[in-house]
Amino acid sequence: MLKLLGLLLKIAGYTVLTLVVVAAAYVFWLSGSSHEPTSVRTASAYTSPGGPILVFGGNRATGLDIVRKLRERGESVTVAVRPSSDTSELTALGVETVVANALDAEQVQAAFAGKPYAAVISTLGTTRGDQKNRPDYVGNRNVIDAAKMNGVKRMVFITVIGAGDSREAAPLPSRRFLAEVMELKTRAEDHLRASGLEYTIIRPGGLGDVKATGTAVLTEDPQAFSYISRTDLADLAVQALGDPAAANKTYTAFDPSRPTLWKMFND
Repeated sequence: MLKLLGLLLKIAGYTVLTLVVVAAAYVFWLSGSSHEPTSVRTASAYTSPGGPILVFGGNRATGLDIVRKLRERGESVTVAVRPSSDTSELTALGVETVVANALDAEQVQAAFAGKPYAAVISTLGTTRGDQKNRPDYVGNRNVIDAAKMNGVKRMVFITVIGAGDSREAAPLPSRRFLAEVMELKTRAEDHLRASGLEYTIIRPGGLGDVKATGTAVLTEDPQAFSYISRTDLADLAVQALGDPAAANKTYTAFDPSRPTLWKMFND
């Protein structure tokens, strides 16, 4: 009996190990590599939105890269920040800030009052906390509503592959562990489309603080998936803002040189 139990435990151990290896292989080598996107957008010359730009989520990560690229183009940029946010890099870039908690609708409304903003960009999102204390839907809804009420014409919104009709494009582990994020982002996307604002929604897949490749593109194919540098994503967001033809479009950010997670580590 003990021998049989030992054998069963050994088999169970091998089974678990095999599943782990298969899952790792899927994530590192296979996810994202089986689909070539269609409807790839051709980059166009940048056209300024013609006025100041307000950015939510612009003090770090992808948002900060977007701010840098906008300033390189000479745009007037204001970033909405929390009272505790580190704004030293923004100050060095010559960027103004306004204090606003995205979860507070009144504070968000007040953030728009200072200037006649021509466009707003949001990278708001998190994977932590309960739904009511996360900006993925509530915060972005507040930004969308305030932009509409203050006469802003254009919004660029960074969401995630897995939202809306792109759910099946996300790797299986993402669909499980980021299911709540995807749901909240979907609701925010739908709210933006119904708002009447001119919008561009950009869905990245796996994001990393890795070197830019310069090969990333935007595609209207919701089944596309790849990994991407934050810097490349920022470049795509600014390109979309500066292209009137990108208005009222939902794109996937796709880097053909990084179809799998392995390529992120290998580059």
